[in-house]
This record gives sequence, structure tokens and C-alpha cells, in this order.
Amino acid sequence: MLITSHIDPDGDSIGSQLALAYLVEKRKKSCRIINQGDLPYKYAFLDPKGNIESIQASGNLKDGKVEADLVLVLDCTSTSRMGEVAGIIPSQAAVVNIDHHADNENFGTLNYVDPQASAVGEMVFWLIKAAEVPILQEVATGLYAAILTDTGRFKFSNTSASCLRACAELIEKGADPRSITNRIYFNHSLAFLKLLGTVLSSPQMTEDNRVCAMTLRRKTLADLGIDPKEIEGLVNYSLFLQGVEIGLLFTEKSDQSTKVNLRSQNQFDVARVAKHFGGGGHRNAAGCILPLGLEQAKKTVFKQVQRILKHEPVRSIDS
Repeated sequence: MLITSHIDPDGDSIGSQLALAYLVEKRKKSCRIINQGDLPYKYAFLDPKGNIESIQASGNLKDGKVEADLVLVLDCTSTSRMGEVAGIIPSQAAVVNIDHHADNENFGTLNYVDPQASAVGEMVFWLIKAAEVPILQEVATGLYAAILTDTGRFKFSNTSASCLRACAELIEKGADPRSITNRIYFNHSLAFLKLLGTVLSSPQMTEDNRVCAMTLRRKTLADLGIDPKEIEGLVNYSLFLQGVEIGLLFTEKSDQSTKVNLRSQNQFDVARVAKHFGGGGHRNAAGCILPLGLEQAKKTVFKQVQRILKHEPVRSIDS
């Protein structure tokens, strides 16, 4: 059995995959967790045994395929969001699609899609409860982290009474809110703090101060010796300024590739922007990768933001 999620796994996908693997193993089945992208630095504590594999480093693939008759895909709106992992799935394998994005393409043999759920972690929690399988402390920790991060520390509009009930039970099962929050949000290196100072020293604002964009260049990462796995979540600082409703982080990956992280704290749906460029996410948190250089990516993304905000025009950020 194979468990996978979207490119560059986040807190929700990581916590959910590990918890679902636990449920699978309790049913006396074996499984592998394989994703495209490394485990972010801030979530490494959720996987102390190293069960999550990156496809770039995964071995034991027969003819470029994983040996699995069942594939569980979590937190993915489409097969393209799996990245290279989609190419190792055997054609005869049944696919179970578990997601909470409203724009999910229902690509699975079986689709369990609940747009009302705050996170896939919440959905997996209720699955484990329904299976009447005991929730161990490490499982509770992963699921709490999944919900915590996908609700923006219970700040996004997807925070619901249901997810808070789930978190209450997870705390009863051993999840430590203070420890989990500290390890995810307050556990950075000195190099990261220097990077943060560099990025925050030159934010680019629109005239009405509703949009804030930050830029991260390859040279900056190299000069400071930053592990790229540590920068997950940097975009959230773009919303710290008073009046800002939309935050963007442009990360230069190569001369012709730019990663864009998007955040919002109003009704502006940043997932619409990300999906336009082949990415995905939620109303308040999304991301995509553009096959463009840094400055061209900025202009292209802002043009799309302007289209969506056509009744409230936004000035393009100067490059």
C-alpha cells in the first residue's frame, strides 16, 4: 500500500499521512509513505523514525513503480499535485482520494472529499475514531499539528467547532499544545532570524497597503547558509503589517523557476490565484511554482491578482 500527498508536504499532509499509516498498520497491512519534496525542518519531530520518504531518494521501486494495489492520496486536489509520485503508481492500483478542498477533481476510485473539514487531519481523526482504534500520543501529536497548521493556529476561517472538538480529544490523548506550537513556530536557527531580517527589511507594498510582497533570492539563501527546509512558513510574516489583507512570498528557485506562496486574512481566495498557475491550496493559504524568472513571476502573479480584484484595482509592485 502507498500513502502520498501533494508536492512539498506541509503540516496537514505530514501529520495526516503518519496517522493514516498507523491506522493501516493496526489493520495488519504494510505501507510506504512517499512524497515529492523533503520533510520541512519544522515538522521533522513528527516523524522521528523517518517513515516518510522523498521520491528523489526512494529505493525499492520495481521498473520505476511502487508495489501497491491500493494508494491513499491525501490533501491533493488533482493527480498533478502529487508531482512525480503520480508516475510511480501502478495502473491497476485502486486510488482513495481523501481531501477537504472544495475544488477537488474527484480523481480517485473512491473519493472522500469534505470541504467543511478544517484539515485532512480532522478527517483522519474521525476515521480513526470510527475504526475504534486507540489513538497513541504520537498519533495525537501529528493530528493536532495537522489541524493547528492548516487553520493558521486557529486563525483562518476554516476553524470550526468540529475541529476544536477534535483537538480537545487529541489533547486528552496526549497532544501537548504548547510543545507542538513551540516546535513548529518558535524553533528557528540564528541563520533563519538573519534571513527574516533581510526579507522584512524590504517589503513591497501596494499604494493602498492591502497587498504585501516579500522576495527571497537564491543568493540570500546561499550567503546565509540556510537549509531550504527551514523557510516553510516565512510567507506568514507578510500579513503582520496593519491593513495588509493579501501576502505573497516569491522564492527564486532558478533563473526560470519561481515558487509563490500566498496568504490572505479576508475573503480574498488566494487558491484561485494559485490554481490558475497549476498550484492549489485553500482560501487563505495557497502556493504554486511558475516556470518564470523572479521578476517576470512577480508581474504575472500581480496581474492575476488584479483581475480578481478588478472592482478594487491594485497597483503592480515595481520590480
